[in-house]
Amino acid sequence: MMKDILYEKTEQRLLAKELDPAKSTELGRWSVSEGGMCLRNDSETLYVTDQGRYFIVYEGGMNASFHRLPGVETWFGGSHTREVTIEEAVAWCEETGNDDALKGHLPFLVFLFERAPGSSHPA
Repeated sequence: MMKDILYEKTEQRLLAKELDPAKSTELGRWSVSEGGMCLRNDSETLYVTDQGRYFIVYEGGMNASFHRLPGVETWFGGSHTREVTIEEAVAWCEETGNDDALKGHLPFLVFLFERAPGSSHPA
């Protein structure tokens, strides 16, 4: 188990260098907290890089929901970065109520238009 945690942490450090929130544009944020010093303090932030790569940074306590994601071996609090497709990014915005991101980010508008029923454009 410790080997898996060390592997995950190394993988996350490498990914964080590629997908750096400080060098990317924040598109949306979602958070939930069950009180000040709780173990289930969850936040998720969606970013896009200048190269058009989308990723979500999950942060939280010991009972944060990101611990259930595939590949997450840690049981303690912290953060986890996961690259997502444009489809997953749009779905995340829809699920978390980030309507401003859906309306204000041109690639999302194009994706939604192409996905719309009756659209003459191939999806």
